[in-house]
Amino acid sequence: MPLNSTVLFELPQQAIKSLIADRIGNSTETSIVTGFATPGGLAAIAVPIRERPQILRTLVVGAATYPGFEALDGLLAAGVSPDRLFVHLGHTANTGGKKNPFARYHPMLHSKVYYMELPDSKACAFIGSNNLTTFAMAGLNGEASVMLEGSADSPEFEKVRAHIDAARNQAVQYSPGMKEAFAWWMREFIDGLKAQMGLPRDGETVRTILILASAARGDRPKSGDQLYFEIPDGIGQIESLKTEAHLFLFENLPVDPWQALTSAQSADAKYVCTILGVENKQGNREVRANWRIDETPRPVLTPVPSAIHRPNTAAGKQQVRAEVKAPEIVPYEYLFERARTEWRPEFSAADGLVLLTDAHEELTPLAQRKELLPSRKMENMVELSEARGGYGRISSWKLVKGLVPREASTGEKDQAALSLASPDSGSFILVSLRRRKKGQTADEESVL
Repeated sequence: MPLNSTVLFELPQQAIKSLIADRIGNSTETSIVTGFATPGGLAAIAVPIRERPQILRTLVVGAATYPGFEALDGLLAAGVSPDRLFVHLGHTANTGGKKNPFARYHPMLHSKVYYMELPDSKACAFIGSNNLTTFAMAGLNGEASVMLEGSADSPEFEKVRAHIDAARNQAVQYSPGMKEAFAWWMREFIDGLKAQMGLPRDGETVRTILILASAARGDRPKSGDQLYFEIPDGIGQIESLKTEAHLFLFENLPVDPWQALTSAQSADAKYVCTILGVENKQGNREVRANWRIDETPRPVLTPVPSAIHRPNTAAGKQQVRAEVKAPEIVPYEYLFERARTEWRPEFSAADGLVLLTDAHEELTPLAQRKELLPSRKMENMVELSEARGGYGRISSWKLVKGLVPREASTGEKDQAALSLASPDSGSFILVSLRRRKKGQTADEESVL
């Protein structure tokens, strides 16, 4: 009998629980290996196992929440033999750290295999990304799986069974008395993962003027030279001798400001400058400068042979003079928003996922294998909820197309002018509100 394979499904958000539960119900023996399990995921396949607990040959769980381990207790209460349930604790290593002597974020079991032996020497296996969780089973996560069907003695099913056996042999038998320890081990993993995120420190709140310009190979300022350029009128806190200007010169200026910023450390020349003066009112008709930045059509460093520049200041601009101090810049990451700790999702206009949420916050699909319901059917779903005696509420899950900063409680007084000196404006002369040194992340001790 040939081995048939079916890719599930045409969309990543598609419920798989009914297919798996159906095959379990028809099986003579079922084995499951999953990286993570939750009560809702276990409940999605529990009915046929509770009806015939002897069919569960092996269930290996890589990790679970404490309620998830309580759901394993429910399988034991239904008659599943204790020697069929296992927890794979992964691997760890000694760190030598005092706070955390072992690696909390460690290699773990990540397999997702659902294998059923069926009557007439047939077998079925689901292999893919679906953990034994509500989101994975009910079609909220983006998942990809393949269903294999054919003769149980197929060489491919031999490999599947060998994988299951290997996972079981690496695992420890589940015990209700250890579920708190198992849940603690999972929490340690999550805490270690948080440390591995390496979110950078907030850095210093200091305004920095960034000048990204092209320059001929021989046009290179020297220490003590004076530079003239212009920034949008109305930008404040640019005080003499207190604000730095970082000048980045390219023989070939990148096509946009963001690309130039990401390439700044590989610029052909880099200089730290200090601000000598800012004229935010009428402007000067004549200034001393060895170099000027011509912005049209794109910024170019141009020498001033006489060292006397007579600017024709553009409308809405203010004059700035700076002195070149050093021919090198410490690598910084430049930030153009106030310090923020929270973001909010930006939703797609496309139809999302509509599910019924019960009082225990478990997600139950309103129609088998039809969770991708258009929003126009919401009224029908509400009627269905009411028909069930008000049990539960309607949850509409929308596709997230991006993350945007939450509105800050207070903005910059000169925000309108600052927006004209941000990379998104298209300008190559920028004003950064914050900066942090490259590679400045959480303390290593927090990881160990």
